[in-house]
Amino acid sequence: MKLTFNRIVASFFAATVSLSVTAEDIELYVNHNVETDENPRVVIIFDTSGSMGSKLPYNGPKKIDAAKDAMTQLVNDNSAIDFGLMRFNGNNGGYIMAGLGSSHDTILGQIEKLPASGNTPVTETLWEAYLYMTGQTVWYGQNTNQRDFSVETNDNPLTPPDYISPFRQAYGSQERCDNSINLILMTDGDPTQDNNRNDDIKDLYKQKFGYNPSKTSNSYLAVLAQIIHGTQDVEIDLYEDTPEVADTGRVFTIGFGSGMSSKGKTLLEKTAELGGGEYLHADTSAELSEALNNTISRIREVNDSFSSPTVASNNVDQTRSREAIYFAMFYPETGARWGGNLKKLVMSGSNIVDSTGREAIGDDGLIKEDARTFWLPSNKPADGNLVAQGGVNYLLSSLDSQSRKLYIDSDGSIVDFTFDRVKEILNIVSDAIGGIIPGTDIAISRNDINWARGMDVDNEDSDSSSVDQRANIFGDPLHSKPVSIDYGDGNIRILVGTNAGFLHMFNDKGNSIEEEWAFMPAELLKNIPALRTNQANTKVYGMDGPISVFFNNKSLNSDGLNDGVIDATKGDEVWAFAGMRRGGKNYYALDISSPDKPKQLWSKPIVGGSDGFEYLAQTWSKPQIAYIKAFGDEPLLVFGGGYDTNKDNAIRSEDESGTGIYIVKAKTGERVWALTPEDNNFQGKHSIAADIATLDSDYDGYIDRLYATDTGGNIWRVDMPGSDKNSFSHYKLAELGSSLATQDRRFFYKPLVARTMFSKVSKTSYGGEEITTRLDTPYDAIVIGSGNRSNPLATNEQDHLYMIRDEQTVTKTFDSQNTPEPIVPSDLMLMNDDPFGNALDNVDEFVELEADLAGFKGWRYELSNGEKSLAAATVVGGVAYYTSFTPALESDKNQCSLTGGGGAMYAFHLHYGTKVYDQLKFTTSYDVPDTAQLYFGEGDSCIDANNNGLCDVPTPDDGDPDDGTPGGGYEYEETIPVSQVSQFYLIGPSLTGEGAVNPIKPPEINGPGLIVVDGKVKLVNDSDTLGFGFKTQQTYIYKREENDSSSD
Repeated sequence: MKLTFNRIVASFFAATVSLSVTAEDIELYVNHNVETDENPRVVIIFDTSGSMGSKLPYNGPKKIDAAKDAMTQLVNDNSAIDFGLMRFNGNNGGYIMAGLGSSHDTILGQIEKLPASGNTPVTETLWEAYLYMTGQTVWYGQNTNQRDFSVETNDNPLTPPDYISPFRQAYGSQERCDNSINLILMTDGDPTQDNNRNDDIKDLYKQKFGYNPSKTSNSYLAVLAQIIHGTQDVEIDLYEDTPEVADTGRVFTIGFGSGMSSKGKTLLEKTAELGGGEYLHADTSAELSEALNNTISRIREVNDSFSSPTVASNNVDQTRSREAIYFAMFYPETGARWGGNLKKLVMSGSNIVDSTGREAIGDDGLIKEDARTFWLPSNKPADGNLVAQGGVNYLLSSLDSQSRKLYIDSDGSIVDFTFDRVKEILNIVSDAIGGIIPGTDIAISRNDINWARGMDVDNEDSDSSSVDQRANIFGDPLHSKPVSIDYGDGNIRILVGTNAGFLHMFNDKGNSIEEEWAFMPAELLKNIPALRTNQANTKVYGMDGPISVFFNNKSLNSDGLNDGVIDATKGDEVWAFAGMRRGGKNYYALDISSPDKPKQLWSKPIVGGSDGFEYLAQTWSKPQIAYIKAFGDEPLLVFGGGYDTNKDNAIRSEDESGTGIYIVKAKTGERVWALTPEDNNFQGKHSIAADIATLDSDYDGYIDRLYATDTGGNIWRVDMPGSDKNSFSHYKLAELGSSLATQDRRFFYKPLVARTMFSKVSKTSYGGEEITTRLDTPYDAIVIGSGNRSNPLATNEQDHLYMIRDEQTVTKTFDSQNTPEPIVPSDLMLMNDDPFGNALDNVDEFVELEADLAGFKGWRYELSNGEKSLAAATVVGGVAYYTSFTPALESDKNQCSLTGGGGAMYAFHLHYGTKVYDQLKFTTSYDVPDTAQLYFGEGDSCIDANNNGLCDVPTPDDGDPDDGTPGGGYEYEETIPVSQVSQFYLIGPSLTGEGAVNPIKPPEINGPGLIVVDGKVKLVNDSDTLGFGFKTQQTYIYKREENDSSSD
C-alpha cells in the first residue's frame, strides 16, 4: 500500500486514546500509530501559449483569465494540498515557477503573473517535470531566470544545476507513506514545437519496458506519462535513492476550450490513461473549475480499501455458483460517514475478470488499478479498487433523489420515506423546521430527510446546486455482506445493508445495475443528523447486520420440477430478514416476493428487551432458516442472543444479555422456543453473538442439532430429536477460554461443521506382540478459531485455531447420566511443531502419531502473540481454511498500514493438522482477511490454446523455439477432446507473496485410510478434479421437500 490514512488517523487517535478499557472492532481499520500529517502533492502544469489569450465563446473572458481564476480558487479551497506550479515557456519546453510545497501565497502570486504567449511544448514541459521528480539536471529551466531556484542544487558553478527531487527525504523528517506526485496538465491546444526530447523518451521507454514505444497523435506525450506512472507489470521508481519504496507519479489531463482537434483530445485521453489519471474536458469557466475540483477529488482518493467478496448463489441449480463475484467495499474516515461501495467482477475459467474480460486481480490479490468493474459507464475511467468510483456508488449519485423508491416502517407496514411520513411517525407538528425525535434530544428536519434521500442540500460539492445528488450516498457495508437472489427473470437481485441506515435492493442486469428500492427503519432516524454533519470522532452504525433470505419457489414446470421463476401471483415466496449488529437490537422482516414492491412481513420487528426477547442484545447473529420436526413443516429462524456491549470492556466478566438462542416462526416472528437463563435452564454466562450452526444429522430434511459459540470461549451443543420439544437437551461441548488474561478467548463466529470420518488407529498387545488396528470412525468436525473481535489490537490472549472431533454423531436426548464432559484445550493435540508433516517419510512414526491423535479429541494450533481469528473458518475437500489478523507491536508497526498489522490465511489437513500446500500460512493483501468463499462451477478439462476442441498435450521435447532445431518450442498431440468438468475455487482472501495464487484451487485430501507411495505417506489427491464424497459434507440443509412439490 502506497497511500496512508495520515492526518485522518492522527486526529482519530487523539479522540480515542483515552478508551483504554473499552474497545470495538473499528480499531481494526484505524492505525493509531500514524503521526505524520502529510498532504497530497500536486504539480499544476499550466498552458501559457498564445492561444490562451483568446476569449471564450459568447464574449466570455480570456481563457488565460478564466484559467487563472479557476486555479486561484482551487488553491484557496485546498489548504491541505501541497501545490507546485509549472508553465510552458515559448518554444523552449517549460520550467518550475514554484516547487512542490511552496506556500500557497507564493503559488497564488505566481499564478497571477502567468502570461499568454508562445507555442505549446506540452511534451517537453512534462519532460522537465520528469527531470524534476527524478532529481536530474535542469534542462529547459536554464532558459529563464524566472524559475524557482530553491528546488535546485549546484556544487560546481561550471556545470548545470541539478534538481532536488521532491521525493528526497529531508534529514530528520518522517518517512512519507504517500510516495506519489500528481501532475495536472491543462492545455487548450495540440502540441506545437514539441519534439526535441523524442529520442530521449524513446530510449528511456525501451530501457524501462523492453521494446520501442508507439506514438499517439504523432506525439510521445502518452509514452512519457507511462514512464512516469508505470504499469501493472513494470513498477516505476522515479527516485532510486530510496530503494525501500517505489516513488511514482500520476498524470491527469484537462482540455480547455474549443481549440483542440480530435487528435489532440485523443492524445490527452491516452496520456491520462497511461499516466494513471483521468482526462476531463472543459469549454467554459465553470466547467474548468469543476474539472479541476473533480481531478483533486480523484487525487484525494486512496487506491486502497477493505473489501470482502461474495459469490453469487444459484437458487435454481444449487450444484453450481453464478459467475458474479460481488465486492462489498469501504474506507474508514474520522467522521460519522465512511465511504462505501459495491462492485462486481466475474469468474471466467480460473480467473476473475473485469467488464472488458481482462484479468482483474493483481499479484497482490487486490483489484487492479486499471480494472473496469461491471456497471461502470464507458465514458468513465477505470475504477479499480477505488471506493468512491464506479459500482453502486456511482449509480446512486446519478439518480434523481425524488424518483428513488425509498421506504420506512410505520405501524406494521412500510411507507414512502418522505418528511411528511416521518412527521406522522414521530408526531411532529411543525411543517418546515421539523422537531425532536421522541425519546431523544435530537432534532430532525425536512433537509435532514432530503439529505438522507441523497440530495446535496448542503452543496458539499461546491457546484452552486443544492438539489443535485450527493457523491457518497451508499454508506459503508462494514459488516453487512451482500446476498444475491435469482428470481428467474434473467437478472440477479442484491440485498445489502450499510451504516447509512438503509437496506438496499439492487437489480444486476449484467452490464448495468438499477436500484429497486431502499428501506430505512424508523429506529435509525436519530442517526441522520450526525451523518449529515459528518460528526467528528464518531462512528454511526445502521443496518450493519447479517441478512438471510427464505426462498420458496412453488411453481412447477412441465416436468413437475420447480420452474426456477419466482412469481408472487402463483404463491411463490421470498422473504428477507436483517439484523442491525451495532446499529441496534432489532430484527426486521420484509416480503420481497415481488422484487420491486417490498412489504413488511411481520406486524412489528423483533425488539431486544421486549416481551419474549428479554435476553436479546445487539443483533449480530444471522438468522438461520430451518425446519425442525417438533414445530411441524413451517419455516423457522434460529439465531443467537446477540452481543452484550459489556464485552467491549477489556476485563472479562459475565453478561446480562445475549445469553441464549431463539427460534421464531419465519412468517410471523412469533417465538416458538428459546434457550435462555429463564427458558430451559441455560447455564451460559456469556453472550452468543455468532451465527448458530445447524445440522441435519440423519438427512431427513429437518434440522436436529445446533452448535453455538459464545464470547467466553465456549461451544454449546443443542440436540432436538423427534417431534417433542420436551426431548430437547443441551450441554457445553467445549470450554476453551477462562478468566485468566492469557486464556480470555472469545468466539464471534459460528463453527464450521463438517461431517467426515477418519481412520482411528489403536494399538493393543496380544501374545506379547503389539497389534495395530484401524477403524473408519465418523465424526462431526467442529472447525473454529478464537479471537476478540471487539478488542482486536489486544496482545494478552493466546488465541488458537481448533478442530474438535465430536464423535457423538447421533442426535439424542442427553441427561446428567450420559452428558460428556466439556472438551478443554489439553484434550486437543498441539500441532505447532507439525508432528505429522515431519513424519511423512517415516510410515511407522506416522502411524504412532495417529495412535496418539486417537487419544485426543481433535487438535489445536497456537497462534502467535496477539494473532487472532476474526472470521469464520471453512472446509473444502478435507482442508480447513482459517484467516487471522496480527496487530503490530509498537516497535515494528507499519505507519503506512491502515491497521498497523497484517493478515494471513492458514490451510490445514482436517484430520492431521498439517500443511497441504507447500506452506501452511499465506500472507494476505488485506490486513483483516475475510472467510474464503467457495465458487463451484464448470470449466474446460484442459488447455485448448488454439480453440480446436482438443486438449493441448505438449511433447516432452523442451527445445528452444528460437534455436532452429527440430521440435523446438511447443508441439501438441491433440487427440483428447475438451470436456466440461466441475471446478472449485476459493475467492479471497487475497493472497500475496510467496506461493500466492488468486483465486485458490483447493486440493482434496486422501483417506480416510492411509495412502503410502514409495514408502512415503501421501496426504493429498493429485487429481485436478475436486469431489466431496463422504469425506467432508458441510451441511447447510433445511427442509426443501415442500419447495419441490406442488403448491398447497
